[in-house]
Amino acid sequence: MADEMVLNAQKFVNQTYGSKIGMTVTEDGKTGWNTMYALTRALQYELGITTLSNSFGPTTLSTLTSKYPSINASSVPSANFCRIIQAALYCKGYDGGSIDGAYSARVATSVASLKADMGVTGAYPGSSLEPKVFKGLLNMDAYVTVNNGSTSVREIQQWLNGRYVNRADFYIIPCDGHNSRDVAKSLLYAIQYELGMADGTANGVFGPGTQSGLRSHPVAVGTTGTWSLLFTAAMILNDNSVPFGNFTSTVADSVRWFQDFVKLPVTGVGDFATWASLLVSTGDPSRKGSACDGVTMITPARAQALKDAGYKYVGRYLYNPSTTSLPEKAIQPGELATIKAYGLRCFPIYQTYARSADYYTPSRAASTAS
Repeated sequence: MADEMVLNAQKFVNQTYGSKIGMTVTEDGKTGWNTMYALTRALQYELGITTLSNSFGPTTLSTLTSKYPSINASSVPSANFCRIIQAALYCKGYDGGSIDGAYSARVATSVASLKADMGVTGAYPGSSLEPKVFKGLLNMDAYVTVNNGSTSVREIQQWLNGRYVNRADFYIIPCDGHNSRDVAKSLLYAIQYELGMADGTANGVFGPGTQSGLRSHPVAVGTTGTWSLLFTAAMILNDNSVPFGNFTSTVADSVRWFQDFVKLPVTGVGDFATWASLLVSTGDPSRKGSACDGVTMITPARAQALKDAGYKYVGRYLYNPSTTSLPEKAIQPGELATIKAYGLRCFPIYQTYARSADYYTPSRAASTAS
């Protein structure tokens, strides 16, 4: 459904910047990435950046920070600069005034509301627009719950934003009530910051330094403070219904359920293995598995070696489309009998080509299934 003020925002960016920023947008009154890209380019143009980009990247942020670290009615540099803000507010669902170039009380109120929705009013009080907030304004992230988003997840998102927004590599994440790759990475950043990693060292990756640090931070009933908040956040982001806060007996009960689900020792304690299973899909990289798959035939010697190593389940492929590559990829005659004879179990795998998600289109899936 078209929005009249979004349409006015699109007309403004086309008429004022279309010939200057290398793009125009469809004037349909619907917010979309192209409109945000155009507004980002318009901002870059106003900042004097010569190589324009759809991305609000490091150059845009550093230039904005050095020139205008806090934008308000007294510091906004020009009417068109203000119109970019007003247009972006409408595209984000906030009142942008009349797109008249005035940082009015209406605009100030909307900026304050935006920051409250982001959870950053503690870090950025008042109604001025700070660079990282501006960055968040010029994307398609939502800062209110959408599509049945969880209020608990949104509380976590706002808490992360408010606590860590002033760290160099932490950027404002959505507050839409949904977990996502960016939200999961922001939680890793938070853990790294609490482990004492400096800006530039923290990278949002579950690497050796993070793993080593977490081994020294188990949590259990009675744990309070930041580490309890981080752990309960990780539980909630994994769809576990626990209160966001202290590690209580209720949390311990949910931890036991989660540990049983991921086949960890059921202790009710947030130990390293539990942290790892909550934070990354691979879990504890040093944890021994009980299942494997392979593209070579399970011979008696291989079956014995797998059993001796603690494996119980072996995955084997049902089909190999190639007549020359990996000649034993498809399960071979007699293999099932060998697997059974050595007390192992087999699960079937069907794969023809590709290892990336974009290969698996609906039409290709239908063709493969038939």
